[in-house]
Amino acid sequence: MANKEFPTQQVLELACAAQRVNGAYLKEAEAIYTTDGVYMYSKQMNKILMLCTLDPTIWTADPKDAPMPLKVLPEDTAQAEEIKKHFRKFMFSAIEGENDFQTNINSILSSDTVKQNQFGYVACLPSVHVRDVAQTKVKRAAQQVEEGPLAEIGSTIKDLDAEIISSIKSKNFEGYNIDAIINSKMVSWMSKTDLKLGPCVLVKAKVKDCNKHWKHQNDVTRLHYVKAAQ
Repeated sequence: MANKEFPTQQVLELACAAQRVNGAYLKEAEAIYTTDGVYMYSKQMNKILMLCTLDPTIWTADPKDAPMPLKVLPEDTAQAEEIKKHFRKFMFSAIEGENDFQTNINSILSSDTVKQNQFGYVACLPSVHVRDVAQTKVKRAAQQVEEGPLAEIGSTIKDLDAEIISSIKSKNFEGYNIDAIINSKMVSWMSKTDLKLGPCVLVKAKVKDCNKHWKHQNDVTRLHYVKAAQ
């Protein structure tokens, strides 16, 4: 198969569209089942959605299973611009050759076109961008929050304003690990649903314990039985 080339801007916008459609970066196809275990369909990996949009002949499986072409929305174009700005910081480390990923990303984003066999790098950029932004926000918060638990261990807290600073899908559980700031204290909990970064109302929760943040070593109050609203 010829290693075709496509405009970098178009490919990056399609990567953002694929991330929006799939709701995550899928490196492999993901089977979707009903609640009683009946197979429904498979979510195709982001790279395949992008490739099939640009060149439908790439799909060689059953035509009825072919993914729908992606439609780029204004929000995808805006995200693509943010991604380009964000990854410019890789330029110096890429020149030094310290990191293969950074070197490849810098090379791709500095070029007018992207080769077909490089789509995997571009497909992951929206998720990497979101993760990097979240990690930066958590790092800044860790330097500013007050130490100690939010409330007494075992107590119930209600109707508190919160700022969601990170919502990351767990690799081990079905859900999302949430980091938030409440009353200048950092808190975290597991949520069944993804929460948007920004304001949130903690309707009710129980204080489970207070530990150190796994990365930044500041105090984090762990909550459970959480009901939150946005």
